[in-house]
Amino acid sequence: MQTKLHYSLQRPTHSFSRAYLVIPFTYKPANRNLKKSSGAEATRTKDRIYAQIEGTAACFRRLNGTHQFGCSSRRTGNVGVLQLLKEPADVTWLTKEAPDDTYMAIVHSNMFNEQTLRALKDSPKVGGVVLLRSDTEENNLASYSPEDSCPNRYSGLSSFEKQLCSDSKPWNPKGSSLLQVDWGFPIFYVHSDTSIKNITDCYVKHNSEREGMTTRSLCAMEMQAFMIAAKDSETCFRRSNMINNLNPMRFCDPMGDRNVWATLFARDASEQEKSVIVLAARLDTTSMFEGEAPGAVSTVAGLVTALATYSLLSEMKTELSPARSGGNVMLMLFNGEAYDYIGSSRLVYDMSNGMFPPKWSNVPSLNISKIRMMIELNQLSQINQSTGAVAPMYLHKTLDNPDIAKFIQSMKSQQADLNLNLLDSTATSIPPVSLQSFVKADANFPGVAITDYDQSFTNKFYHSVLDDVKLLKFKYSNGTAPPSDSIQAYLANLSTALGRSIYELIAQKPYTGTTKVEPTQVSLLLISSFLFRTSNQFYRDFHRKSF
Repeated sequence: MQTKLHYSLQRPTHSFSRAYLVIPFTYKPANRNLKKSSGAEATRTKDRIYAQIEGTAACFRRLNGTHQFGCSSRRTGNVGVLQLLKEPADVTWLTKEAPDDTYMAIVHSNMFNEQTLRALKDSPKVGGVVLLRSDTEENNLASYSPEDSCPNRYSGLSSFEKQLCSDSKPWNPKGSSLLQVDWGFPIFYVHSDTSIKNITDCYVKHNSEREGMTTRSLCAMEMQAFMIAAKDSETCFRRSNMINNLNPMRFCDPMGDRNVWATLFARDASEQEKSVIVLAARLDTTSMFEGEAPGAVSTVAGLVTALATYSLLSEMKTELSPARSGGNVMLMLFNGEAYDYIGSSRLVYDMSNGMFPPKWSNVPSLNISKIRMMIELNQLSQINQSTGAVAPMYLHKTLDNPDIAKFIQSMKSQQADLNLNLLDSTATSIPPVSLQSFVKADANFPGVAITDYDQSFTNKFYHSVLDDVKLLKFKYSNGTAPPSDSIQAYLANLSTALGRSIYELIAQKPYTGTTKVEPTQVSLLLISSFLFRTSNQFYRDFHRKSF
């Protein structure tokens, strides 16, 4: 299902983003008395000065209805002298005392924070920032979330006039709102060990001694990540729609993608009047850097649990009568939720206007009033696990009704057997999840969101490059059953409880079989599809053995 939000968020169209080291080079004229042998090869001067940096990702610009935010270089790129910032004193020296006109600030994870970046933003001497962090580097930070402290602050149930979340009581207390800043210079993330070594070696050899910097050649960097779009979405669309046959140009693309949905039983004419239980999760995540958004806790864990639960229900399907009175089950995976709930808000709009499923699908339309209940899986982890205890999961309900009460009771009745710890949320409002789009359309919409947090996120790296497999505490078991305390075992148990509870709602009777989700199934989903780079050696080894 196509989901494009044409009036809100756009990203600019750009052709490339790349970075080069500019290495000091002393030209030595060749000896005219020497003859070049037939086997000799000459090195171009350009190649001795410029070295392309591999393994990079650039921060990119985004637009909404009123502002631009993110990063961009000049059209020809930004060039500056490399300067490594190890501590706050280095930031002070760079912004107030450094002798050169323009610098490229190099930082490691410990210095890539709001205080450092805002100080660099306010200095005319800074032409760009480079974050160096190897894929193998351990995360020693206490927190880092570039997202707003109130994600999707002005969408869902919130508005400019009425806020469900406030800075005094935020859902994302570690949020720094770096994603909402217009930086004015490029910011690159470098994760290749080779590139990190080249940059560091060049800096140490040529730039580390501050004395005499103005009298010698220095190592520099050129960063190219020019973004064509500017100002806001309306302006960008107006410029893109200008008719110019000589030089047509698209300045920005609407942010959007496709929602994915499936039903347990085919929705034909006989199913049209039956209610539907929606099992939902999100597909997308985000970060400051294009293509570098692991989303292990924020997205992947919930997505994998939804897929495992739906797979379990498919196995139970043969035990359900075609004449069941409890309705159908729909798996719904939303795309674009990080940006004003693009996927879920589009689905609600289509349902309200009789356009879901699309007419061409020949599937009977589904109205929001036919949704018996929505169960959403969002941010599932063992981050808040105490020593020797089972990590708690919290149930956030939109209202009290018999179906929700029955579902929660069924889930809790399985806690002891499946080693779960399910608690009612004490929050007074719905967290920033897709359910908000439905409750906004219908105040009496029945739904439950299952999360690893109660009143604020336990994920201190939400929407960042550090929300990765290490944060999820994934334990690879090399084909054997994962340990009972692993995240795979925990999500498998949660999926089993979900499948059996949904079965009970559909069949109108408890499930008495033994079918369950195995931890190895969860491992396969986590490894093969979501958590690792395709360039990661562990990923390649796993696929070579499996396929």
